[in-house]
Amino acid sequence: MDSIEQYYRFLNVDASASDEQISAAYKKLAFKFHPDKNPHRAEWATHAMTKLNLAYSMVMSCRFREETPQEDQPEKGQAGQNKEKRPYKDIIDSEILTKQFINLRETSKDALYRYFQYGLYNLPVREKVSNRAVFNKMVFSLRKCYHAIRRLKNNTDDPELIEHFDVFTTMLYYFYRASECLNIIDSYTNQTDVEAYRVYRKGDEHLHEAHKEIFYDRHNRGHFKKSMAFSNIIEAEKIFSAALSIFPDSAWAVETGIKLEYTRALKEYLELFFTE
Repeated sequence: MDSIEQYYRFLNVDASASDEQISAAYKKLAFKFHPDKNPHRAEWATHAMTKLNLAYSMVMSCRFREETPQEDQPEKGQAGQNKEKRPYKDIIDSEILTKQFINLRETSKDALYRYFQYGLYNLPVREKVSNRAVFNKMVFSLRKCYHAIRRLKNNTDDPELIEHFDVFTTMLYYFYRASECLNIIDSYTNQTDVEAYRVYRKGDEHLHEAHKEIFYDRHNRGHFKKSMAFSNIIEAEKIFSAALSIFPDSAWAVETGIKLEYTRALKEYLELFFTE
């Protein structure tokens, strides 16, 4: 398996590059490697595109999981309250931890709401300057909450709390990975990739309906269509799994795998947090 340093080199960027610089490097290479741009060496192009998608996904996912100095800074008015990290558990009352978790969860849900409010799932819409700023702010908020919740685990031995922390942060992580799927060109001439894309899009439509209902529509409507969301998740899981089985070597395999992981994380989140 390639190291994260090799993924950076493949993208032709330094580890110190900004997220925007990495995204720009990805797009430049995508138009160079894409099978439609290389009709006389389609097999090479498909392999290169798959490797590029993997490199971008791994780099951005690694960045999300890394706790940056800014994320570890206390909020205004909280100077001196940010405890030094310790290698042992500092047990805190479960009620206090639950309240902290609820606050972080609500902050995360507000960020997820903006993702749908501004249509940031649509790449051309997201690339507008004002919307890109909204997306970056959303990612920063999710990343900050992700690490804050992960730190809560150091303060409890309660298995129920730990399960809720793990399921929620796993969902946030895979949501972010899914939001960064940037395979650009949809018009493939290679028939395998055409079919792989069609199946991928079908699964993605079901996934979109599910998480839009969970994080956006139900808040606007005032009630939750849980059965509809769950049935879409189940259908998306089936379609993504089938796509990986039928088209394991397509240029869409990386995105399909990421969306499948997010679908499963979303299903676990729905089952745990929305019990009757």
